[in-house]
Amino acid sequence: MQKRRNLEILDNKKDFTEKYYGYLLKLAKNKFEFISFLDYKKNNNNILWRHDIDHSIHRAYKLAQIEAKKNIKSTYFFHFHNFFYNLLEEEIVILSKKILELGHELGLHFDPYFYQKTFGVNCDLDKYLKIEKKLLEEVFENKVVAISLHNPDTFKNFNLTKEKIRGMINVNSYYIKKHYDYCSDSNGYWRFNRLEDIIINSGTKNLHVLTHPGWWVPEPMSPRDRVTRCIEGRAKSQHTRYDDILKKYRRENIR
Repeated sequence: MQKRRNLEILDNKKDFTEKYYGYLLKLAKNKFEFISFLDYKKNNNNILWRHDIDHSIHRAYKLAQIEAKKNIKSTYFFHFHNFFYNLLEEEIVILSKKILELGHELGLHFDPYFYQKTFGVNCDLDKYLKIEKKLLEEVFENKVVAISLHNPDTFKNFNLTKEKIRGMINVNSYYIKKHYDYCSDSNGYWRFNRLEDIIINSGTKNLHVLTHPGWWVPEPMSPRDRVTRCIEGRAKSQHTRYDDILKKYRRENIR
């Protein structure tokens, strides 16, 4: 059973390309109405399409452009405590604003585990959630419409069933889980069923799709190679920034 599952994972890595992403959007648009999380209680044949940005704002911007060309709007969830990007860095802020300027909506990817690890299991999560929401709205000059939780299985003392958290739609709520089929590309492969198969399935009435932009690249790659691509791309950018600063201020660049 495990061997067959491993083969399925290897087999579907070809799904995670920009070209195939465009195909999936077209397929979904022919069957569903793309809606905002604010409209999650609309009648059947709706699709909630979200992105938890765990690896790359640059990849997120690319997917946002692909969606915009097809007149599709989705929701992008930004993460303050990320290993792969600094959400308050100049280049990242500029790219993030460009995503929103394309008409996409702003979401908060909140990480309770960060605070529980830093301040203790019983820390006031609501206090930090309020801070992150306010900061995100002020930096990006947009309203945060929804919240998704980063690695929700890793923390305690947080109500996952509520429909709203501090005025934001909770994408993990009981209502959404009950009324929407779900598909996720977590870890760089389809966690449950392939998205194409779910869309085509005549029994799918409402669909909630989670993607992580770092998995979607120009050419087929293994999940780990896609992560490597993000890491090396950022490293190259940092070297370029370092060299440019020394050149600008006429300093020696000693190698």
